[in-house]
Amino acid sequence: MQDKVDAVKQAERTMMDAIHAAITQAAKESEAAFRSLGPRTTAQTYFADVATRRLFLHLCGADADTAKGGDPERAWDILYVGRGTARYWEKEQGIRSRRRKTESHAELERETRDKSALLQSAQKFATDTAIHALIEHASKADPTLRDRISSAVEARVSITDQLSQVEQDFADLARVSIARLVGTGT
Repeated sequence: MQDKVDAVKQAERTMMDAIHAAITQAAKESEAAFRSLGPRTTAQTYFADVATRRLFLHLCGADADTAKGGDPERAWDILYVGRGTARYWEKEQGIRSRRRKTESHAELERETRDKSALLQSAQKFATDTAIHALIEHASKADPTLRDRISSAVEARVSITDQLSQVEQDFADLARVSIARLVGTGT
């Protein structure tokens, strides 16, 4: 499990190194043009800003050239995360923000939902990790354990109503979930 986490972290570092290298290269290639504009901004700052905006548009599904067609709900989700990060940094540095405004009822509800979802996600991760480790350990003494667990789930999901999309989705999700827990698939 730790190997997978390490691989993801390494991929993140590689991706960020590539982004930083691209910004630095773009800044070097256009340095002379920026010097002629005066001290308003540096090429490095400009291209970091361009990368941030373009990635934001991409993540929201908008056209990068026109900024049209984006998903406003996704945009608000990203901005909400950014706002939370800024608040964290303010608290960390002991800064009382000048940008605070009274939080609306909807924002407070969203924060409560987000905290609840985070708690559930952390609990699920911990539970899944423990179950996976227990199955791994028990499988050494009982090599048929994984097959028996998968068969029990398959027996349950095979009796779902074939006409019900909800039951079919449940069956598919149950198969994927048990495969991840017992280590028989992705």
